[in-house]
Amino acid sequence: MRDEVPQPPRPRPRSSFSRKLSFPSRVRSRVREIGDRVLAADLGWSATFVVVVVALLGSQRCAAPLERYVVGEPAPHDIVARYDFDVEDHALTEERRQQAREAVPDVYVRDSDREVRVAREIAELFAEGRAAGAVQPSGVDALSRVPPDALRVLEGRDWDPAIEEVLTTSVRRVMRGMIVGNKALLQSEPAIEVLHVPGSREERLTDYGAIMDLDEARDRVRREVSRMLDLPGAEEVALGRLAAVFVDTNLAYSPEQTRERRDRAAQDAIPVMQRVAKGTVLVRDGERITAHDLEIIGAARRGSVGRMGVGEFAGLVVTAVLLAFFLYRYASYHQRDFKRIRHLHALLVLSICSMLLLASGLLWVARQVVDQLAPPFDLVETYPYLVPLGAGSVLVALLANGRIAMVYSAFTALLFGMLTGWDTYRLAWGLLVQFAGIYAISTYRNRAALLRAGLVIGGAGAVACLALETLRGSPEPTSVLLYASALAFVGGAVGAGLLVSFSLPPLETLFNVLTEIRLLELSNVDHPLLSQLAVKAPGSYNHSLVVGTLAEEAAKAIGANSLFCRVAAFYHDVGKMVKPEYFVENQRGENPHDRLSPSMSALIIASHVKDGIRMAREAGLPEQIVDIIPQHHGTRLMTYFYEKAKKNADPDLGEIKQEDFRYPGPKPQNREAAIFMLSDAVEAAARTVDDPTPNRLREMIRKVTNAVVLDGQLEACDLTFADLDRIQAAFLRALVSMYHHRVDYPGFDFGKGRPAARTEREPAATRSE
Repeated sequence: MRDEVPQPPRPRPRSSFSRKLSFPSRVRSRVREIGDRVLAADLGWSATFVVVVVALLGSQRCAAPLERYVVGEPAPHDIVARYDFDVEDHALTEERRQQAREAVPDVYVRDSDREVRVAREIAELFAEGRAAGAVQPSGVDALSRVPPDALRVLEGRDWDPAIEEVLTTSVRRVMRGMIVGNKALLQSEPAIEVLHVPGSREERLTDYGAIMDLDEARDRVRREVSRMLDLPGAEEVALGRLAAVFVDTNLAYSPEQTRERRDRAAQDAIPVMQRVAKGTVLVRDGERITAHDLEIIGAARRGSVGRMGVGEFAGLVVTAVLLAFFLYRYASYHQRDFKRIRHLHALLVLSICSMLLLASGLLWVARQVVDQLAPPFDLVETYPYLVPLGAGSVLVALLANGRIAMVYSAFTALLFGMLTGWDTYRLAWGLLVQFAGIYAISTYRNRAALLRAGLVIGGAGAVACLALETLRGSPEPTSVLLYASALAFVGGAVGAGLLVSFSLPPLETLFNVLTEIRLLELSNVDHPLLSQLAVKAPGSYNHSLVVGTLAEEAAKAIGANSLFCRVAAFYHDVGKMVKPEYFVENQRGENPHDRLSPSMSALIIASHVKDGIRMAREAGLPEQIVDIIPQHHGTRLMTYFYEKAKKNADPDLGEIKQEDFRYPGPKPQNREAAIFMLSDAVEAAARTVDDPTPNRLREMIRKVTNAVVLDGQLEACDLTFADLDRIQAAFLRALVSMYHHRVDYPGFDFGKGRPAARTEREPAATRSE
């Protein structure tokens, strides 16, 4: 009689965690697909490399002389102008500036409010007179300014308001014009500039007829008073003299305004340039170099910038194409055996071009800013040492390896030397700094490693700067050399560290690279996926931790990535969270498989692989860890359910096929995946060993390993039999330390004196399922 096959359990609804991550997972998958297409376009990346190199290097004369000359030293050879250039003629320029100064007229300032203040003074005078000598609030004794004869007239007329009105009107009428202290001085000036204040109205005057001197203005006001008053002649004369007292100048020469405008005109004058023809000998061999010669040599260098002929441009393009070709050939050759990163060529091109653009940008900013600074901060030649070149080599070493980073460093240093005027000393400095970065970041197991790498890069850059500038025979003072070395230290210690910190996460995602930094982040047990595993499947969580220990020890024994093995072990069984009760390590009592047919049980057990892949990708785990989930089972046979199926098989229904009871695979593709398969099987089998002595554990490890090998599970990976021997020895050491014997404590004889309840243990293969 056949066993009744029950209905399979109804699938549980997906958790909120899975629902939340499903849409981002689809988006990431689509973005990854597009990104892979872009990164795989090697021709496009080579073209990008050529365009960037030509654009950056095409703005300078690559063949310009690079020697540094010193005033007073003999020229080492004939210094010849390689191209036409312009140089400033200082004598003619100074003559032009002097002419510009002389063309600016004298500036006079007219006080337009002076008449208002004078009218107020007249009003104060009459108010004081009417108050019979009362002191003004301003403290000014206005009566003291009045001539005696005018004072007698005013007192005799009781300070008549009509007289006040006449005096005020006549004085203001006269002072509405321009009054200067000495008009004769204006006759020698062809023109003057009048600035009216308050306000900013200006006017240029060449005719001075409207301008009065002070004597003329006072005569005019006396006539105005005499014309407007109808008094005895002596009284009119006295009051006229009083009005003349209040008339004052309102137009005065301003030496400050004149000097400022003339200096500005001289500064705005266009320098007089002289053309120096190509082939002109600037300094002959052996002649002492003067300051004027040095200036002309500098003008020749500056004149060469941005002027590239057709032949030179073609030579630069050919150079860039050759560099791009050799970079592509190296990346293609190395990519054959390099599996850590799929798009090595794109990584190298992107890193080199980004570093060159960053260097070019920093140098451009320096040229715009440092001219305004005081020595030694004003020398543009020192600022290339601020470029954080070591950051690029550190990034490539972390994303790929040190060997590839060395090749990257060679290309970047060569191009950096070209970018800074084809300076071989800067080329050597760039190479040394990048090598220092590769050395400093050889291992990354804690957060302090990046800080240490930055300090090493900065220290090496500072020392190399001093050494190479000394070797060059730099004429710069010690303060300049120390400042250059300080820039090199800051660029490495601060710039490189910050650049690596900000650039590494997006590059990891873009190139799908699992660095040790990312592994350290994933090793945090507070990761949401691990937290759920610990709650929903505590037995599987504990099993993962033990497998991680075994895999880490085995990886160390054969030189594999032990950190990856430990971290990947945490996630290799996350799929068991969907149906945790169907796995023996999570069962507490009833076994649900007792109610199912062997084939249904096998389907449920195998489904945790597919569920694990889905959940890992939804959680954004790296593909390298996702690949471990199916590969650590490979295509192994679920022996327990296969044997159970054969035992209960109906001969009329045909033979039971092994294929129906095997995991979907694939088989382990690398050493780490093979280590996981062996670790998982050994850990499960170790729990079934009674009295786990070292000999019994050794025999168990040997049998499990042989079963895996004979089943052909290790055919696709590159493990050797010597590696297997070292792996088995590592397993034995780890298991012996886990299952070591402890002494009995008196009074704590747990379970002794009662018959042990023996239960039939499942085979090792069953527990590993």
